[in-house]
Amino acid sequence: MMTPADRHLSTDSFSDYLRSSVPIDHPITGSPRLVLFVDPHARRVGLRGPATSHEVVPAGLEHLSVRVVHHDGQRMIEVAVTDPRLFVDAYPLLCAVADRVQLDQQTMTAALTETLRRLGHLLQTEDVLSQEKETGLVGELLLFAGLTQTVGPDTALASWRGGQAEEHDFGLPDLDVEVKTTVSERRAHWISSLTQMVETGERQLWLVSLQITAAGSGGRTLPDLITGVRAHLSSTAHRAAIDDLLRGSGWRDRYSATCQRRWRLRTPPEAFQVTSTFPRLTPRLLTEAGVDATHVTDVRYRLDLTGRSGDPTPQILTDALTRGQRELP
Repeated sequence: MMTPADRHLSTDSFSDYLRSSVPIDHPITGSPRLVLFVDPHARRVGLRGPATSHEVVPAGLEHLSVRVVHHDGQRMIEVAVTDPRLFVDAYPLLCAVADRVQLDQQTMTAALTETLRRLGHLLQTEDVLSQEKETGLVGELLLFAGLTQTVGPDTALASWRGGQAEEHDFGLPDLDVEVKTTVSERRAHWISSLTQMVETGERQLWLVSLQITAAGSGGRTLPDLITGVRAHLSSTAHRAAIDDLLRGSGWRDRYSATCQRRWRLRTPPEAFQVTSTFPRLTPRLLTEAGVDATHVTDVRYRLDLTGRSGDPTPQILTDALTRGQRELP
């Protein structure tokens, strides 16, 4: 019988791969198909495996990225170690994740979450939420709060992805919404993949752009905003659901002690419909330009919408943004 140890490279062999400085994709024996990759140019090692629908991506990880990617024409979950100093030490973690996926038939994200739990939340920042995650959560909660007051908590809770491994933050009945929040004086946002600005089927895709700034003695902290959002939910089931979504987004109540910066809106929200004329990078655009996108595995670009007028929004989005922005007085 094959043991878990028989299925993996030895630590010495893995170290030899690292020293070779050559990009490597190494299939791990078993089902489903998993690939251990070494990408020396991007300074990343990790694991790719099949993505299932509605996976919740673990958050709050300092040197570990988890995201949905499209690789060799397939939708996959990619777990990557991003600090070269930790490559060798983190290799057993990747092996453990692979074992839980192939031997225990867990999903990629469930296997990672269980492995981190058992290893004492390896690589996880315990007491501080990064500013990027903090501001991102502020923006998503503003829209969520607006939705609870316009379409009700059931639809709002069902629509918010809350850290699930999906391309877009909200999936409303007839449209998808990606929320981007910046503290910059320019309306500029980071786009983290080639597919983030791609519509799902025939559904409209909207980008909601929020600019926030430190408020001094005014505004609200992220913990204040979370308390206000919970107050909009009266039932025990609804409050349990929002707590699950907040955890999936990286929030832990212990962060309340350190998330004390007060925020207010710098400008009113703007919403843009993502159409063929919207500035973006997509796999289709690269293909039409003659680029073989299968070899472009990691794309991050900054989208500057300063001076661009928003588009007339569907009523559901208009109402939700109008109400949601009142959460940051």
